[in-house]
Amino acid sequence: MRCLLLVLSFLLVAASVQADGSLPRWDDQAEQRFDADQRERIGRSYVEDVQDHAEAMRWYRSVAEEGESPTALAYMGWFHEHGLGVSQDGDKAVTWYERAVDAGAERYILHLAWLHMDGQLVPRDRDVAEGWFRKGVERDMPEARLAYGSVLYADLLGSGVDDRAATGARAERLLLAALKDGKFAATRFLARMYLDGTGVEQDVERGLNTVRLGAEVGDAAMQGLLANILAEGRLLEQDLVTANMWATLAAAGGEEQADSLRRSLDSRLDEEQRRQSRCAGRRWAEKQQ
Repeated sequence: MRCLLLVLSFLLVAASVQADGSLPRWDDQAEQRFDADQRERIGRSYVEDVQDHAEAMRWYRSVAEEGESPTALAYMGWFHEHGLGVSQDGDKAVTWYERAVDAGAERYILHLAWLHMDGQLVPRDRDVAEGWFRKGVERDMPEARLAYGSVLYADLLGSGVDDRAATGARAERLLLAALKDGKFAATRFLARMYLDGTGVEQDVERGLNTVRLGAEVGDAAMQGLLANILAEGRLLEQDLVTANMWATLAAAGGEEQADSLRRSLDSRLDEEQRRQSRCAGRRWAEKQQ
């Protein structure tokens, strides 16, 4: 059976290449000469191997217009979103992405939400964006809960929220659910909510536990925050050695402010303390393997 599948796969690829080894160009008979899978393969080759997006779009469009391939439909959205092989057109990009979602490409639900939220490719429409976020939540997408929760958290930082308690409760509920599903970036928002009392009742202990959780699982932002807390010595007893460890890890994860803190702490520690910090960092790294 495996041999048969390999032969069929080879035949599909071979059918996409002409006798001289080149890719076929689109013409009026292409749909009769190649089935949908072959046309999609040819389109992908024009994108990935040749970088001829105009030609790729002709092949993908023929498949997308049949409405059954989420990949082809999403590629059409991508072409129009970025102006590849065609003039950039936000409305057409959105239409194709919507069709891709209807065909089963759920990953574009959040893409559509952010397109309407950002307002760069299409006019900003908060109601439409929230509709897509909710659709993602209704389809049990952890990343949708994280995204929508982060948007509501951002609302709480502003001054235009009428019912802060209700908005805070919704944000907390979404972020906790995302965290339960392993989306540890949720700690970035939950930690600040609890530490600062943003939209929820202030709970410093819970906030610190959330910071520790994010740091321990490797979130660079939470590692940097924990380093600052330990260096400051206000919410937790000051511990410059451990602060230096977390700052070093956060800096390695791309946190620029943590790198500045690391350099400052390095200058305040003696050689033995720096050695202890490095050893603690290695032990943490070994636990992650």
